Amino acid sequence: MDLRDAAQELYAVPPKDFTAERTALARKAKDDGEKDLAKEIAGLPKPAAGAWAINMLSVHKPEVIDGVVRFGVALRTAQEDGDAEAFRELGQQRQGQLTSAVHAAKELATELGTPLSAAAAADVEQTLRAAMADVGAAAAVGTGRLVRGLSGSGFEAVDLTDAVAAAAPGDLVVPEHEVASKPAAQKEPASRTKESPPPQAAAPGKKPPQEEATSLADRRAAKQRAALKDAQKEFDAADQEAAEAEATASSAWDVVNELSARRTRLKSEIEDAKKRLSSLEAELIGLTRDADAAESLKKRSVREATQKRRAADQAQRRVDRLG
Repeated sequence: MDLRDAAQELYAVPPKDFTAERTALARKAKDDGEKDLAKEIAGLPKPAAGAWAINMLSVHKPEVIDGVVRFGVALRTAQEDGDAEAFRELGQQRQGQLTSAVHAAKELATELGTPLSAAAAADVEQTLRAAMADVGAAAAVGTGRLVRGLSGSGFEAVDLTDAVAAAAPGDLVVPEHEVASKPAAQKEPASRTKESPPPQAAAPGKKPPQEEATSLADRRAAKQRAALKDAQKEFDAADQEAAEAEATASSAWDVVNELSARRTRLKSEIEDAKKRLSSLEAELIGLTRDADAAESLKKRSVREATQKRRAADQAQRRVDRLG
């Protein structure tokens, strides 16, 4: 076992078991005579909830991570190629891709007994958004050893400092499917033979055809870059609004779930109270009946005692007269 193997095993356990598992792995390394390894294992940090959820996707549902990474490749390719139409279309699809991936993370976390909070789910979305925008972040989310969430807009490289536990030099390189096949270089035009017609002379006042074509290509490229820039601004604004709306919706959903749980608990308490009330009412009826019977007995007993006391007094008077 080396540090990477230990980390791979450690970051796959539920958060509640992390500390105990880390201690067990460090003890095993120490028992095997690997004191330095034991120290390194003991120093591995506990992952944030959002990072743990992404690690679980990497372990249990790698197709979700792969889908996010591949979508990011397509998005960046469209941007680099200046394909404004493709970039706009992919930009419109990006939030749907993120929402689907976050939903998968939340479902998986619940299945594993550790439901995600709204803040952790937001961290998952932000990290996957960074993975779409940045090659290094894309590699990091696939390691299964993510320690913290990532953040990136696509305009700067994502900061991956201490983001992956036991990171090796090859962990944060471009994924294999990121390397796109480059188009073959255009062949140089064959040398003209004697039979080849000479190039046509440009008409007075006009640029040669080759210069005109180059100028036209430059204008088209500039126009395309401008369109891409406008599309990027439009997308960023819409994406920000969508993210804010989704955060609001997520918070509202959490409130609904909390209120629903409280309502269920209150209904259960009311049912218990009703049962208790019925039991107390039945007990009260029985006590009332017993009290009424005791009252009747008391009255009879008082009358009888009064009568007997009267008879005793009369007997005493006779005794006194006769004596």
